[in-house]
Amino acid sequence: MITRNQVKRINRLKTRKRRDEGVFLVEGVRLVEELLDSELQVELAVVAPSLVRVERGAQLAKTIRDSGMQLAEVTDSELSELADTETPQGVLAIAREPSWELANLQPGDRTAMLVYDRLTDPGNLGTLMRTAHALGVDWCVALPGSVDPWSPKAVRASAGSVFHVPVSREPWPEVMNWLRERDFTIFCADPGGEPVTRGVVRGEGFALVLGNEPSGLSEEVRNACDARIGIHLSGKMDSLNVATAGALLLDRLIGDPDRS
Repeated sequence: MITRNQVKRINRLKTRKRRDEGVFLVEGVRLVEELLDSELQVELAVVAPSLVRVERGAQLAKTIRDSGMQLAEVTDSELSELADTETPQGVLAIAREPSWELANLQPGDRTAMLVYDRLTDPGNLGTLMRTAHALGVDWCVALPGSVDPWSPKAVRASAGSVFHVPVSREPWPEVMNWLRERDFTIFCADPGGEPVTRGVVRGEGFALVLGNEPSGLSEEVRNACDARIGIHLSGKMDSLNVATAGALLLDRLIGDPDRS
């Protein structure tokens, strides 16, 4: 059974303005599986009968019960009222945001970073987190003015990657100083930037900065760029969605130069 206070808390988590500081909402079988497979702290799991009607859901329900975490059981209709999605899958959870800070990162020989400069669409940010996870990015930073990486839509769009790739929220001057002190190259995505090919990064650390779609990079960030890079477009469109552009640029910066 779920308490009234737990219901109120879940409803607060659906919007950034009302949600509790330091915790976020996770919905769906795959996302909760990814959450339990991460090092993040789960404060509450909520399950409904529909979860155990498929084998994968039944296994997840067993994992939740065996873990000893706080559990609330509700009806399917109650879960539908609590969920932020139109077709809930019988499970949701409240988890605590990790306290990731860039100062704790110990860079290696080829550390890759992704920086979001006033990125405002949660779907784009979540998709970029998924790309960062897939391509081996070590750290992400959301600068002030960027959407909350822990908003329900961003978490869903990341397919759980936000649980595994550190993403901190820090001001640009501190991020820039950290990069400069460690001789990182700062690449800034720009539709008019120099087209980049694989092999441009060989061993050194780098950061790729992606700006706001309508207005691009802030002047402060633009002035700090070591190189403005773009993608050659042979078609009739003059620009790409920021998540698509970010994926292509990361592939070129991280990818094997001998691979076609």
